Amino acid sequence: MSKPTMQVWTNAWHDAEAEIFKNVYAKEALIFAPNKPTIQGNENILDFMKGGLGKVDVVFEPENVVVSDNLAFEYGIFKDIELSTQKVIGEGKYAVTWMIEHGVWKIQCHTWSMPMKF
Repeated sequence: MSKPTMQVWTNAWHDAEAEIFKNVYAKEALIFAPNKPTIQGNENILDFMKGGLGKVDVVFEPENVVVSDNLAFEYGIFKDIELSTQKVIGEGKYAVTWMIEHGVWKIQCHTWSMPMKF
């Protein structure tokens, strides 16, 4: 099985594909957004994030990915990129725990820092 990649997240976000974006996350996934309460469940995650779908590009640059059987852990830097100019407008750190759900890598836990704005 291939390694998990945040490119699936980036593609679904860029294309504003709500159903595909929701399914990047495991059914009972958790997100820890900066300065917000924990959100659980991919339906709730979609509700929280859908206002931003397709508004900026988000690119992930992993610094490390560790894969062990049906679990993987990844962390690195993310960049918010303005769609029209392709200019980086913010940058922060992220960490993601992946798990295999029905034969597909899904995000089980996702946290990120408040991006520094440029």
